[in-house]
Amino acid sequence: MEDLAKHKIFTMEETKREALLAAAMSKFAKNGYKKTTTDEIIAEAEISKGLLFHYFGTKKDLYVFLFKYAYKIIMDDYYAQLDLKQRDVLKRLREMFLLKLKLTNKYPAILDFAASAYYEKDPAVSTEMNEYSNLLYFDARKELFKDIDYSLFKPGADIEKTLNVIVFTLRGYSESQASPEKRSNDYSKEQERYIKEIDEYIAVLRYAFYKEVN
Repeated sequence: MEDLAKHKIFTMEETKREALLAAAMSKFAKNGYKKTTTDEIIAEAEISKGLLFHYFGTKKDLYVFLFKYAYKIIMDDYYAQLDLKQRDVLKRLREMFLLKLKLTNKYPAILDFAASAYYEKDPAVSTEMNEYSNLLYFDARKELFKDIDYSLFKPGADIEKTLNVIVFTLRGYSESQASPEKRSNDYSKEQERYIKEIDEYIAVLRYAFYKEVN
């Protein structure tokens, strides 16, 4: 993964930089890539168009940077809080799910932009967004399965397929609850239901694949 800290935007004065990034994320999250204009962004950020294009040569450059920047902020915090000492993969997954909800409350504006970018269909940026999202997914999967306790599974279990079923089930649930129209506030209102339902799915998976059901 590239080192975003080396991007020249970080040579900009901090107050202006934060205003620009916040304005751009807000406009893109609300209107999407195609309908958002650089004029709208610079008006809200109160900077000149020349300054914007000094740091980002095109609107696409700005959008792609924002996507990677948003995910870096979220994932850095995510991995800093993730307890990899928990070796029960189902308990670890539950903790990851709860942490995701916690970060939704902590970074609402950033997550609103990241969610809108995930669903972005404009071909000017969608391919690059999908490729980067896949890289993030496989990195997260490595962390998920790091040093888990395979002895918890039933004897004779096909470990690789078992883990795939677990991930596909819980990822499928998360994706079924998401939509392009939803924003952080919508997810916050539903947190109790999400936790109840994820616990129900985890109970089913534990019964299906574990030697003992706790």
